[in-house]
Amino acid sequence: MTKDIEGEIYHLDKMITSLVELLEEKGVLEYEEWENKLREKLDVVKGLTKFDDLED
Repeated sequence: MTKDIEGEIYHLDKMITSLVELLEEKGVLEYEEWENKLREKLDVVKGLTKFDDLED
């Protein structure tokens, strides 16, 4: 069962990476944009606050 999950994660990783690379090649987005968006979403899941969201 663990091997199945590892295989699925591996394939999903390759699919997402390939999609991002294709979008980058077509000029739809830049890799850095994708990384920033991913970090934002992961921070929300972790419950972290962005520095820009803090009040003065």
